[in-house]
Amino acid sequence: MTRKSLLALLALVPVLLTADEKARCPMGPFTFETAREQQAALYHRVSAVAEAVAPSDKRRAVAPGTPGGWQFPPAANFIDTDLFNKMKADGIVPTTVAGDEEFLRRVTLDLTGQIPDSATVQAFLADHATDKRAKKIDQLLASDAFVDRWTLWFGDLVQNVQVATNIREYYTGRNSYYTWIHNSIQQKKPYDQMAREVIAGTGDNSTSGPPNYWVRQIQPNGPIQDTYDNLAAQSGDHFLGMPLLCLSCHNGLGHLELVNQYLKKKSRADFWKMSAFFAQGFTGRPTVYQDPNNPNVTLRKYNVTDNPAQRYNLNTTDGNKSPRTPLPDGSTFASPVYMFTGETPMPGELTRVAFGRMLTSDRQFARAAVNYLWKEMFGMGLVEPLNSFDLSRLDPNNLPAGQTVQPTNPQLLEELTSELILDQFDLRAILRTMATSTSYQLASRYTPGAWNEAWTPYFARHYPHRLMAEMLLDEIARATSVGFSFNINGLGPVTSAVKLPDTSEPNARNPYGAFLGELGRGNRDDQMRSNDASISQSLSQMNNATIVVNRIHRSNAASTVSKILASTSDPASIADQLYLATLSRHPSASESAQAVAYLRGGTLSQKTEDLQWVLLNSLEFLLD
Repeated sequence: MTRKSLLALLALVPVLLTADEKARCPMGPFTFETAREQQAALYHRVSAVAEAVAPSDKRRAVAPGTPGGWQFPPAANFIDTDLFNKMKADGIVPTTVAGDEEFLRRVTLDLTGQIPDSATVQAFLADHATDKRAKKIDQLLASDAFVDRWTLWFGDLVQNVQVATNIREYYTGRNSYYTWIHNSIQQKKPYDQMAREVIAGTGDNSTSGPPNYWVRQIQPNGPIQDTYDNLAAQSGDHFLGMPLLCLSCHNGLGHLELVNQYLKKKSRADFWKMSAFFAQGFTGRPTVYQDPNNPNVTLRKYNVTDNPAQRYNLNTTDGNKSPRTPLPDGSTFASPVYMFTGETPMPGELTRVAFGRMLTSDRQFARAAVNYLWKEMFGMGLVEPLNSFDLSRLDPNNLPAGQTVQPTNPQLLEELTSELILDQFDLRAILRTMATSTSYQLASRYTPGAWNEAWTPYFARHYPHRLMAEMLLDEIARATSVGFSFNINGLGPVTSAVKLPDTSEPNARNPYGAFLGELGRGNRDDQMRSNDASISQSLSQMNNATIVVNRIHRSNAASTVSKILASTSDPASIADQLYLATLSRHPSASESAQAVAYLRGGTLSQKTEDLQWVLLNSLEFLLD
């Protein structure tokens, strides 16, 4: 239990993600062959992490359905029925249900971005009610922390950030967008309503949130059609999980055969007609103004309106796209037509309003949403990558020649989609369905026998995944009892990283901002969020004085170490309290014995600091 023992973690980093795997996971367009390689790399990484955190039993697996064979846990809802039926059909068995401590930490992190404190863990363990897990899930769904955690998620989805490569929202626009997202989730606004409101948002973007969906996609160095294209492509990516951007430059036929069987049938003209839904939108030149609370800074704001007389003209030869030429029928402008159904706006209906209505009534909108949420809860989507949906490969009974079905469990994906629609796009309701399933509550350790990486898409065990950067920083503060505060322009003090309005706060010159950057929070622009591990992250976690080391000193009166040592000098009690505060569980008998022996081997205060330092750097602490 010395600090040197933690160097063993460095050897695990290549297991979690190797450079070769990164090279085989391209961010850009890919063929079916590279998509299969990317999927294989994902399965390997997910499986390797699970085995690193919770190694499986290495004895030979017991075949299900035989005398003394492994028993399936009871199904709680349709999620279990679908997953377990597929496992039974293919001769695979799930692991056991997680214990209370593992479940509580997982569900608290997934739903609220926090770890449970020691008192919460002890109270949960002491509760013997058969429905205590369901009650805890309901409590978390009703919490303020749930609102903060899912505000962060939606902010990532719509890329709310004050400065991007193409445009600036400024902190006022960023704040108004953040506040609208936060209030919408707090008020339990349905997910489809939120999508419609941002798509059709009008008004001053510095004081109203929804117009920032438009402002975020303004392309100032090209014709207005480039902005329309950005809005159509990003709507397809964010809300449908489909890569439409390629169609803004060329037809699907001749370019997308090896990428997407459905989109290969679509043309650039089809994409122009999708973009035409945004042609009535208008911002004009930004207005320069000063924030009364920050008069030394010059800001700009946009007023988003609709002008029914505007249309998508096919007359451009400059900007970021190849020339827009007349349609095959000679038309010099594109009229709005929803690409996936052929729908057009109703008479007198504003086109952005029509687009929001069509998009959110499209089954693919709900399908993409549940896939996003599934990954948040289960660590891996039913379709991966999340924005690679191919509508021709969803039904195993109707596949193009030579193609395989895309979802790992098509029936489950469709039932989740139907459930979200039935729930009227209530995020809490669908997340509750996921969290109460037996499948979600399975243990990380696979106990029926030796784990086989080929079983990864069956979800026969829980897949630990590295916490989001903001969650990890908050977890460190909570475990050590030493908080922090960031002063955010226009929002005041923020005492939780999950509550930060965007990924530029605090900036990289701030030690907290630098730490969050090292942990892969991205910039909501050209650097995607990543939960991949790296050597630099491990070194920072071990050595960063501001974030970690100074928080475990006994001399810091607020620290967990200081409080524990003030209450007891018993090594067994110290070890127990440190495990509860840091890993949200009691130590096992062997862990306790090892910790007690270590604590008795020198200066108690120094050894106590060392013990929490080791726990803070354990894989168990870093992963959910």
